[in-house]
Amino acid sequence: MEIAKLVLLCMVTLCGYGGVLGAVSAALCPEAFTLGRPPSFEHWPVLALGATWGAFDLLIPAAIAGVALGLAANVGPHPAVKTSFFRRMIPGLVGLMALISLLGGVAGFFATRHGMHRITGPLKMTLAPEKHPLLAAVWWSSLGALLALFASAMILSAWTWRKRAQIEEMLRNR
Repeated sequence: MEIAKLVLLCMVTLCGYGGVLGAVSAALCPEAFTLGRPPSFEHWPVLALGATWGAFDLLIPAAIAGVALGLAANVGPHPAVKTSFFRRMIPGLVGLMALISLLGGVAGFFATRHGMHRITGPLKMTLAPEKHPLLAAVWWSSLGALLALFASAMILSAWTWRKRAQIEEMLRNR
């Protein structure tokens, strides 16, 4: 049951962050969600479209992070850790993702603006050249969020596994 709670906590928190990131990204570059995505929700307002795609983009990675944390916290010979143990850590993870997203977006914007990165494919022709840096900022920001999520979820899982062993050692020495 604790694994399911951790998966749910990760999915709700991280998909909520994905929705906010998508809405902000849609406000900066609506074309990332109108031209760069399949026309699944074509009649929706751009901010709702961005929020929906942002939440969908993080749905599977959030579930994977939740499963990894759940297994690290509950499987094995050491005492299990409750979901409440992570209630402050998961929002901290979101803060780290936001920082990495911001840095990735700024890097993508300036890299494209100064010719170190180019938009290719169908969007190159359909999107005005002055919008290319904003599109790159949205893409790099999303990639930064995913990279931060996977890296920090793996680190947090390893830390949790180790912390459980330390807790067991403390209980034995009592």
